[in-house]
Amino acid sequence: MKFQDYDAQGFYDEWLAAPGQPRPEASLLVRMLESLPAGELQRRQQAAERAFLLMGITFAVYGHRDGAEKVWPFDLLPRLIVMDEWERIDRGLRQRIQALNLFLNDIYHAQRIVRDRVVPEEVIRTARSFRPECIGLHPPAGIWAHIVGTDLVRDRDGRYVDTFGRGRYQGVTRDHWIEVELG
Repeated sequence: MKFQDYDAQGFYDEWLAAPGQPRPEASLLVRMLESLPAGELQRRQQAAERAFLLMGITFAVYGHRDGAEKVWPFDLLPRLIVMDEWERIDRGLRQRIQALNLFLNDIYHAQRIVRDRVVPEEVIRTARSFRPECIGLHPPAGIWAHIVGTDLVRDRDGRYVDTFGRGRYQGVTRDHWIEVELG
């Protein structure tokens, strides 16, 4: 595998700074990949996918013509995140999760976000995930969201952005979202 002619077409690439020029944190991996015989990376990816299938690392797609079990999609090549970048992501995600828990606490208690007209009451009351029976509830340590799934992506300039479920909630429009760069 050779990276000399690889062109990221104006997008940030976490492995290469320019065609054929690995970033410092990727240089060892790029050299290793370039030393592989043609087709070897694809062979290893296929071997890993077979191993996942044999170990049951799959999910069901019912009604699909190729069968129900599909291998969980993954890339054999790792994401490269340098330490200072990871620390910024960690701070940003912790901040987002804390904000989510504070938001949920407000929804089920003082409802300042409704009173201050930040979010219309109708949006809250008609949301599928709103549970009126939780009004006044005090979860241990104030943690409402114990597991949070987020979509963390790099933008064109290489900055990480948390899309934080944008577009998934019925009744919430783009006007209700605040896009914040992590960090």
